[in-house]
Amino acid sequence: MRHQEGCGVVALVMALSFSAAGADVRSTAAASAFPRLLYAAEGAQKILRYASDGTVDWEYPAEMSRDVWQLPNGNVLFCFNRNYHSQRHDNPSGVMEVTPDRRIAFSFSTTGQVWSCQRLLDGTTLVGAASQGCLLVVDSKGDVVRRIPVKNAPGHSCMRHARQLPNGHFLVAEESAHAVREYAPDGKMTREINVGFPPFSAVRSANGNTVICGQQWIAEIDAEDRSVWSLSGSEIPQAGIRWFAGIQVLPDGHLFVCNAGGRVTFLEIDRSKKIVWQSNAGPSPYPAGHGIYLLTTPAAPGKRPVSPRAETEIRETSGARDR
Repeated sequence: MRHQEGCGVVALVMALSFSAAGADVRSTAAASAFPRLLYAAEGAQKILRYASDGTVDWEYPAEMSRDVWQLPNGNVLFCFNRNYHSQRHDNPSGVMEVTPDRRIAFSFSTTGQVWSCQRLLDGTTLVGAASQGCLLVVDSKGDVVRRIPVKNAPGHSCMRHARQLPNGHFLVAEESAHAVREYAPDGKMTREINVGFPPFSAVRSANGNTVICGQQWIAEIDAEDRSVWSLSGSEIPQAGIRWFAGIQVLPDGHLFVCNAGGRVTFLEIDRSKKIVWQSNAGPSPYPAGHGIYLLTTPAAPGKRPVSPRAETEIRETSGARDR
């Protein structure tokens, strides 16, 4: 099922989802099992799934993908950009859902850079179309049923991750604006959080705070827009932080994050800014990438993480149809 769609000239954005933090390295992958996870590895041009021994046990071709999910039905959802160049906005792109045996269950095609995707509670799919400067909501047939322009100008750095919140609003990380913005379903901007760095992802925690990560920084912002916690990459120099990209909150409040293009690719950080798990100690053996989806946690390899993202999946299981 494919649908070709553009979105007029409008502002843009893209943001969201997951958290991270860190400081003093205190353990390595040898200290505990590797967490099972999906990884949007643009350096390999694939979606990779890592097993508990750190080896790849499943993969699927995906050109320049920066977001990935495992759906409740076991399928894998991801965005892609074919023939990508950062200065061009006419490349074939879109979102795809594939089964564990690599059959295509859903496909949406559009034009220009696409950096995020999410299966929504009603079974539609959210697409973060940065080149178009808008969020697209796509139905199961691949038809665009809603366009939400964002404030930021369309282009490569318009947005990164974008996520729907439980209240139906959309949280978007608008990279070049150094801001995370929240939009109502009708497109009205209801909140703007300005940060001093380009954001990649943002997640609304259960306590109402917003955790935002991006280039060299993570910040937690309360409902009154006050910073209540932050981490700079310079506080954990041994990790060689480049970008805090894909991020997820663990049951104990720790942050699991992908360090896009940095020395330590995957790491778990507690709120005292200590690294409690890391994927590698020396030069990274993993391809560069941004998007992650945890299937188990480092501390409890058999247990799924509990996070704003996982809570959404639970609602999807009960409220949306599998494809």
